[in-house]
Amino acid sequence: MNYAILRTAKLKTMGNIGGSLAHNYRTIETPNADPNRTPKNDHTVATPEAVKQAIKDRLPDKRRSDAVLCIEYLITASPEWDGWGKSQEAEFFKRASLWLSDKHGEENIAGMSIHRDVTTPHLVAYVVPIDQKGKLNCKDFLGGRVKLNKMQTDFANTVADLGLTRGKEGSKAKHTSIKEYYHDINHARDFTIEAVSPKPEMFESKARYGEKVTAAVIEQVEPTVKAANSILTEYGKARVDKSVAEASYDTLKKRVEYYLVAIEGLNQEEVARVNYAMQLESRKIAVERDKSKKAR
Repeated sequence: MNYAILRTAKLKTMGNIGGSLAHNYRTIETPNADPNRTPKNDHTVATPEAVKQAIKDRLPDKRRSDAVLCIEYLITASPEWDGWGKSQEAEFFKRASLWLSDKHGEENIAGMSIHRDVTTPHLVAYVVPIDQKGKLNCKDFLGGRVKLNKMQTDFANTVADLGLTRGKEGSKAKHTSIKEYYHDINHARDFTIEAVSPKPEMFESKARYGEKVTAAVIEQVEPTVKAANSILTEYGKARVDKSVAEASYDTLKKRVEYYLVAIEGLNQEEVARVNYAMQLESRKIAVERDKSKKAR
């Protein structure tokens, strides 16, 4: 089963908004993003400063000191959805944008972004919660379980014909924050372990070639192993709908089974020694690579 996923965050200060925008526009280090794919991200507003100004322009002069200034939406779908990378992906984000405009009014959407530099693409939107009376009123949109459930259902219905459904209504699963979502879901897709052995050089000894193969395999596998271990450790803490979390876990488990087989039967200390050896070898490779670059 593939799910439509919608998360919200309440931003109450301009500092909160600035921090979120820095992550959204990748002006700070973003561990879950691939910098080589960041140019593929789309923004309706060119800079974070412009989004921040758009939010300020929509805020009424009179408001409570603890008022929610902006709602941050994160909209995506299950990592396993087969629409990613196809025409369905563009249609999904188009409908998500229209749904937000219908719900809040286009004039209250300060900016939207589509991130494609992460394992699961997603849309992020910054919305000033102005109600029909022209007042800043986040509660009118996100206040209470009934409204939140209705919002989830409405959005899921909007994309149902794309092969997506909403999570189980009335589920006791805890709501996942946007921050937790980045950690638990975005890394739970597209893990592969494929190591390509280097070609032997003429007159190269078997021992030397064996060392080179070992180093190459470690270099290629280590990043995946680290990410996989991180997610497997955090799986017990995942706060997503049960069905989504289990589907992501099952997919991840299949894709790291080669590593799991490799450490099968080892005790905790032995596994730690294997991982430590991989880290040391990785550092050696990094040093050699730096030397090679400087020599060019």
